[in-house]
Amino acid sequence: MQTKMISDLSLVAIDSKVATSTTQDDSGDDYFMKLPQNNSQTPHMQPVGYFAIDENLRRALAREMHTTYSVDDSELPFQVHNYYSLSPLETVEAYTPGSVKQQAIKAQSISDGRHYTLNRIAGLQSGQKPELGVIDQWRQVQNPNVAHVYEAFITHAFGDNSLVVVHDYKPLAASLASKIAENQVPASEGFLWSIVLQLTSALSAIHAAGLAVHMLDTATVLLSPTNRVYIGSGGLADVLSMHISPSIEVSQQSDLRSVGQILRVLLNRNPENVVAVQGQPPMVMPGLAYSAEFKELFRYLNHHVTPVITVEDILRLAGSRVLAELDAARRETDLLLDNLRLEMANGRLVRLLCKMNFITEREDSAGDSKWSETGDRYLVKLFRDYVFHMVDESGRPVANMAHVVGNLNRLDAGSPEKVMLMSRDEKSCLVVSYSEVKRCIEGAYQELVPPAQVWK
Repeated sequence: MQTKMISDLSLVAIDSKVATSTTQDDSGDDYFMKLPQNNSQTPHMQPVGYFAIDENLRRALAREMHTTYSVDDSELPFQVHNYYSLSPLETVEAYTPGSVKQQAIKAQSISDGRHYTLNRIAGLQSGQKPELGVIDQWRQVQNPNVAHVYEAFITHAFGDNSLVVVHDYKPLAASLASKIAENQVPASEGFLWSIVLQLTSALSAIHAAGLAVHMLDTATVLLSPTNRVYIGSGGLADVLSMHISPSIEVSQQSDLRSVGQILRVLLNRNPENVVAVQGQPPMVMPGLAYSAEFKELFRYLNHHVTPVITVEDILRLAGSRVLAELDAARRETDLLLDNLRLEMANGRLVRLLCKMNFITEREDSAGDSKWSETGDRYLVKLFRDYVFHMVDESGRPVANMAHVVGNLNRLDAGSPEKVMLMSRDEKSCLVVSYSEVKRCIEGAYQELVPPAQVWK
């Protein structure tokens, strides 16, 4: 017979997310609770989803994980340098003083198992000598809007003389150019402010390191499904020595003006932002729907209002939009931390479940089939039945996540609270504390596992 349920859902969790309340029965015992007479959810109960990661976030992460580990059929070699399982992402054409075709390839590292983006420039001339040493400078750039640069190498694995620069892999992110072509880019002013501020943050970090992108356009800027922006071509122009500016200051100014050019491309999608002047080519200007502050920013970046563009001036023009961007980042951080706390708690419970299942229903190393039915191991079995094999007063199974999570939380904390455990034949009844059950689990687990392998 299954263990009968003797505890109401009032006694389900010591965790901060579930309130704990107790009542006494007529005999004065504080461990006996009556099961609610119907299946309606009482105020102190929590739905099953309350103990799991947010569903929208789970789906987004699952999609990213699927994309990360899937490998598309292609004619790419299986392994290049220290990377294997190559899968094509996209091929774009970026413009600097010259045009360069860049193939983005996803690959997994032999060294650490992580995924990276291999940005490949095919068909190097035999006399062309890339400046691989400049990657050491790029490796020092740390910014959330820059796809981090790791290394660069030349390889013949593709059947030609190819340069490969290795960057962070950003799941589901694609070039802004391809997003525009697929009409997947928002048209709101808020999105454009976000683009400007994220690119400005990235350029500020790159310029502070004494570097410049040299080839910043919609082909080399990545956009994620959450509208995160990344500069994904860091180091390419430097390695190829494609920049012809006389000084780094001129190249950095060119980077900042490229932000204005990206705005022009984004605005050009809407005919309302295109002004026709007789005898002149059409001009791109923000339409009536845009604020005066945004129009001023557009003029500043595109019309040479001042001889020098500075990050400080861009931030001044952005004004309160900077706070809006910061607020959005904080909200995202709070969401992720809240869900991380849930998963951390769930991880502790999984560890407990593993230990309990190592112990119950098994023989010892000497082949004694009664090992799990005697001593402290029997107490572990009774507790397992109490948590998972409950039935109501009519003998129907009770599958309640709140009851499971609450009792496992008490067990993990080693609570001194008492619980009554009953054998399946209802002939034995033990009143023990959660701390005593925890001690029994740890002791039995250590009997099974050598000391060096004990999972704390």
